[in-house]
Amino acid sequence: ERLRVVNDILRPNKKLHFEYEDLLFSGLTTHSAIAPDSFDFKYRKDRFKMGDYYGQVLYLRNYPAELSDKLITNITDIPTNLQITLHIEPLDQQKGLDLVKTKLSFMEQQKIDEQKKAARSNYDPNLIPMELRRSMDEAQELLDQMQGDNEKLFSFTFLVMAVDKDERKLDDTIEQILTAGRKNDCEFAKLNYLQEEGLNSTLLWGNNFVPIHRTLTTASTAVFIPFTAQELMQPNGKYYGLNSVTKNLVTLDRRKLKAPNGFILGTPGSGKSFATKKEMTAVLLSDPDAEVIVIDPEREYTPLAAALNGEVIQISAGSKNHVNPMEINNDYADDDDPVILKTDFVLSLCEMLVGGNIGLSPTQKTLIDRSCRFAYKKYFENGSGMPTLKDFSNILKDQPEDEARQLAVELELYTEGSLSVFSHQTNVDTSKRFIVFDVKDLGKQLRSMGMLIILDQIWNRITSNRNAGRRTWVYIDEIQLLFSNEYAENYFFELWSRARKWGAIPTGITQNVSTLLSSLNAERMLSNSDFVLMLNQSQRDRERLGELLHISSRQKKYITNAKEGAGLMYAGDSMIPLYDEFPKDTNLYKVMSTKIEDVYKYQNEQREQGTTV
Repeated sequence: ERLRVVNDILRPNKKLHFEYEDLLFSGLTTHSAIAPDSFDFKYRKDRFKMGDYYGQVLYLRNYPAELSDKLITNITDIPTNLQITLHIEPLDQQKGLDLVKTKLSFMEQQKIDEQKKAARSNYDPNLIPMELRRSMDEAQELLDQMQGDNEKLFSFTFLVMAVDKDERKLDDTIEQILTAGRKNDCEFAKLNYLQEEGLNSTLLWGNNFVPIHRTLTTASTAVFIPFTAQELMQPNGKYYGLNSVTKNLVTLDRRKLKAPNGFILGTPGSGKSFATKKEMTAVLLSDPDAEVIVIDPEREYTPLAAALNGEVIQISAGSKNHVNPMEINNDYADDDDPVILKTDFVLSLCEMLVGGNIGLSPTQKTLIDRSCRFAYKKYFENGSGMPTLKDFSNILKDQPEDEARQLAVELELYTEGSLSVFSHQTNVDTSKRFIVFDVKDLGKQLRSMGMLIILDQIWNRITSNRNAGRRTWVYIDEIQLLFSNEYAENYFFELWSRARKWGAIPTGITQNVSTLLSSLNAERMLSNSDFVLMLNQSQRDRERLGELLHISSRQKKYITNAKEGAGLMYAGDSMIPLYDEFPKDTNLYKVMSTKIEDVYKYQNEQREQGTTV
C-alpha cells in the first residue's frame, strides 16, 4: 500500500505494476518500480522536474500566536492533488524549558538595552517597543504553562508539495496555497535549493530532510492534526446512517454499551419514527433471539408489524382484546417473592383508580395485600387458573371488613362495569417476536390505567425472556405521556433502572423534549442513558440537550434546521453527526414511512391487493 501511494506521488496517473516475486530474478529493487523516468533538481532553485511533471515544495515559515484549524481546511479545499506533510517531533521537557528560558533572557537583555537607550534620549524608560513587550508576555505565559500545566514543545515542519504537467497551472496552484496561508495570517515560502530534500520529506519514509524547524506548543500542534472527525463502526453493529463529515457508515451495537437504554428525539417531520422502525427492523432481522415490544399511541407501527409477522394488540374500552393485569410468572421477581412484587403493583393500580388525592388508607392497603395473597395462593398451590381483577374483587367482597366491600364497590367500574376491559384473562397472542400495543383508542378514563398495565405486561415478558436467554427491546413512542401520571412514571422509572440487569433495552421516542424533561425522573433517565439519537431540535430543546449531554456549539449545528433523517448520535463516549437517505423504492420504506402521501399510497396498494392493514 505504501508503494502504491508513493507511486501515485512520483508517477501521477500511472498504475503500479509490481509483484515482490519479480525481484527474485530481475535484480531490481522496489525503487525501480516507483521511480519516474528522470529527476532534475537544477531546473530552478525553487522548482524541480519529475519526468513530464513540474513540482514545487513550500514550507510554513511564519504563523500567528494563535493558530486555527482552518489553515488545513483552506489548503485541502484547493481543487488539485497536493501532498501535505507534517513532521512533528517532541522536545525533551527540560530542553524545552531551557530553550524558553534562554529566549526570555535574551528578551530581558533587549528590554534593558531599550530602556538605556530611552534614558539617554530623556524618554520614559518604561516605553519599550510594543512587539518586544508582547513577545515577553507570550514567552512568560508559555513558561508558566510548561511549569504548571505540563505543556510540551514540539519541533515542527509543515510542507506542501504541488505537481502539475502544465507549469502555468502549477503557478496558479502555488498562488492559491500562498493565499490560503495569508487568509490565516500564515506565510508559506519556497524551499530555495532544498527542493530535493523537500520532495524526500513529503514521501512516506517518515524522515525529515529539511533543516528548517519551528517550535510549537501542544495546543498549537494539535490544531494541525487533520483527523478531527470521530468514527463509529462497530462489528455486528446496526446501521444508523452515514457520518456527515467522513461519509463512512455509522454502525453501533447498543448491547455493548454500559447503559444501552436510550432515546430518539426530534421535531415533527424530522424522521424519528422512521429511525426507530429502521432500528427495530435491523434488530429483528439480525438477531433471531431478540424480541421487540412497542407501545404505539398513534397507530404508526401496524404496517411494519404486518410486514414482519408481528402481532398488533389494540386496546380500548370496547375492545375484545384483553390483557390480564394480575398475570404473573415465577421469574417476575429476581431473588424476591414474585407475589410480594406483584402485590406492590396491584396496590399502585388500586391507588391510581380509587385513591384520589389522599391515597389509600392503611386498612385498604391491608385488605388489598390480603386479597392478593389469597388469589395467588390458589394459583400457585392449587393450580387453579390465573386470577383476574374480577377474581380479586370477589375475594375482597368475601372479607369480613366493611371497608373491603366498600373498596370492591369503588373498583366495580373497572372489574365488572363499562371499563372492565382489563378484568379478563389474556386472550391475545403474545408469543410472537414483534408485539405492538396499539393504545390509540384508549380513552382518558383508561389511559393511565392501561399504560400501567401494559408496562407490567412488558415486565412479565422481560423476566420470562431473560430466563429463556432472549433479549427484549422495548420502544415507547410519545414517551412523555407516561410522565403525565405519577404511578405510570414511577413504575416505568423502576423498569428503566432495572432493564439492563434483566437483558432489556428500553427506548423512548418523543418530539416534546422540554415537556419530557419537566420530570426529574425523565431528566435522570436521559442523563444516565448511553444512547441518544437527536434529529432536528427546536432552539429551546437544543439548549437543554446541550446542557445535559455536553454538546458543543459546533455540534449543535447538526441538529439545527437539520434535514429529515439527519442529526447527532450520542453513543457512550462518541458524538457522531450523521444522516440517512433511505431508498424510497423499497418495500421497507413503504411500511416505515409516516408521511401522509406515503401512507395513502401504501393503503391504496393494499386495497388493490385485497389486503387490509
